[in-house]
Amino acid sequence: MANKNVKDTAFLILALAVIIGSRLMPGMWGLSQEAMGVLGVFFGSLILWITISIDWPSMITLMALGFLPTFGFSKTFAGAFGNTTVAFLLFTFMLVYPLSKTNFVRRCTISFITNRIARKGPWYFVCFLFAAVTFMGLFVSPSVLFVAFMPFLEDIFQVLEVKKGGKTGNMMMLGTAICISLSSGMTAIGHVWPTMAIGYYTSATGHDVNQFQYMAMGIPTGIILIILLILAFKLLYRPDDIHNIRPEKALGLRGTVPAADLKENIILGVVFFTVFLWIGPSLIKGVLPELYATINSWSTAMPPLLGCIILFITKVDGERLLNFKEATTKGILWGSILMTGAATWLGSCLTNADIGISDWLTVTLSPLTASLPIMGMVVFFMTWAVLETNFSSNIVTTTVVSAVALSVLTALPAGAVSVGTVVCMVGFAAGVSSMTPAGQSTVNTVAIGSGWTTAKSMFIWGGFMAVTAILVLSFVTYPLGSLIIQ
Repeated sequence: MANKNVKDTAFLILALAVIIGSRLMPGMWGLSQEAMGVLGVFFGSLILWITISIDWPSMITLMALGFLPTFGFSKTFAGAFGNTTVAFLLFTFMLVYPLSKTNFVRRCTISFITNRIARKGPWYFVCFLFAAVTFMGLFVSPSVLFVAFMPFLEDIFQVLEVKKGGKTGNMMMLGTAICISLSSGMTAIGHVWPTMAIGYYTSATGHDVNQFQYMAMGIPTGIILIILLILAFKLLYRPDDIHNIRPEKALGLRGTVPAADLKENIILGVVFFTVFLWIGPSLIKGVLPELYATINSWSTAMPPLLGCIILFITKVDGERLLNFKEATTKGILWGSILMTGAATWLGSCLTNADIGISDWLTVTLSPLTASLPIMGMVVFFMTWAVLETNFSSNIVTTTVVSAVALSVLTALPAGAVSVGTVVCMVGFAAGVSSMTPAGQSTVNTVAIGSGWTTAKSMFIWGGFMAVTAILVLSFVTYPLGSLIIQ
């Protein structure tokens, strides 16, 4: 094993030297400098495929081709995966998977619910519990997070002596499920529906919405909705057994999780480095516009690709931090990937000017939209998206509502409405799906099946969040998003 590790490292260094060295060479033998670069990628890839493996080294091939000016990352991902959106989700699922195998979920939650403020009272504890799952949900798939969090939530109930059938247990399970679902719309990091909405908008208009812009709109919206949910629990639901909770008992959970090891720290570091590459460039847009334009041209799929390569290369105790076979079989939601690819292309077909569906929709809906003010149309699309996502697939909702919204809103006079904001809001609205098991199938079904809540409670409180979300999205998020997204 030791000899193989040494050989793999040697061949990896050789391949990288060939790939990088070829980009630094001047054109020769009648070939341009970029042609030399392509040949370098070719021979470097052969070294990797023959000596190491055919799976994860292929990512280095994609990375190297993406840096060639003629192709770039967008063309590279489109050529390899059909479109950038599919590549983004594929690499992000792989990147986050090793994090789910660590004790990060438990450790993060414990740090939230055992701090000094959380121990001041039951409602403080509940607020920090919901804050913990929301924070983790910003970059972890809702299904993966909820399944990973459920056993620990049961431990919390046991330590705090929360009883099944009581209003407090019901509230905590409901709140956890709702917050995780909402968090899936607060960022586009590893979340399918916001990513698809952004992709549809970019494909239809040629304009892009970066991660920072989306989060600047999505995170405040989610925080407002969660605050309103907690206030409704406190003022309307008023669990009579909430005062039986003794938050200080949660301190006993601290000893159940070992300290973070080197492996976990590296994984966390790579994940946060990836997030920085997504949002960092937006902070220098006005100061270093050329650097911003260069980094932004790499597309959103490049940072997780780089993160995956780092995890594949890095070894701890002789093992790679990311195992390709395990990540592709257990970490990637292939159903979502396949449907995203199909739905993205379907959306492009629906909005294709040569097909004529966009013009037909515009003419058909014009009597309705003509009588509605701009805010009325925003309310219309938000109501449609939130209602549909609670009774059908989040992805289908994003596809259908985004396609119609793009067809109708782009036909309005330029500047009359912020089309990008509305389409991104559809991506958020698709995550407001806690009414029925059909909404977030894994999250809602597991929550109801746990015995801590019921289908009736999910329907009532999911319905409350649906109505609240429509109002907040329409009258708070849209004005905010219009200032951020052009």
